[in-house]
Amino acid sequence: MSLERPLAVYLRVSTRKQETENQSIAIEQWLSSRGLSWGDVDYRLEDVESGTEDQRSGFQELWRLVKEGRVHGVLVFEISRLSRRQRTLIDFLYDCVERGITVYSVKESYLAEWLREPRARAIVVGLLSILYDLERQMISDRTKAGLERARMQGKIVGRPRKQVDRREVDKLLRLGVPRTKIARMLGVSPRTLKRRIVEWNSQGRA
Repeated sequence: MSLERPLAVYLRVSTRKQETENQSIAIEQWLSSRGLSWGDVDYRLEDVESGTEDQRSGFQELWRLVKEGRVHGVLVFEISRLSRRQRTLIDFLYDCVERGITVYSVKESYLAEWLREPRARAIVVGLLSILYDLERQMISDRTKAGLERARMQGKIVGRPRKQVDRREVDKLLRLGVPRTKIARMLGVSPRTLKRRIVEWNSQGRA
């Protein structure tokens, strides 16, 4: 199967603790098996955000390239990298299909051929979106169950609570220092400082 050009590669991880390197290596191997390299890629786009968020800069740029017909091929490590929202994934794939843009997936090697077949297209897109939605829900359920077990075992769950010195805050407020500057001085966000002040006031502090 010949590779459609111009080609856009899209990589995504959910958090900054994760790396796109593994996806990049797999894609490089996929390209190499077809006699190509990263030098043959016309657009390389990356995001470090959850797949449930649609307003990712890299993904939105990719979608713009698709809508403007500036690419003929889109390559991803797996289809869920594009989106884990059912409606978004369906819309994106249909936009590609309607414009004759081929979507290649390293993990789902069958995808490009199946999306070319009109009778299979609707079934494939619908089935994939349902499967990934179920996978996301299962991951969410497992995460919640794990957190609940940790709480029952008395373990601290979530980010540690940032400590804020009440006396220091009171002193700075009396001196007329703006809250945003106080937050910066104490190394916390303005939102965190505001929450602490609300808590202190609810405890009877003036």
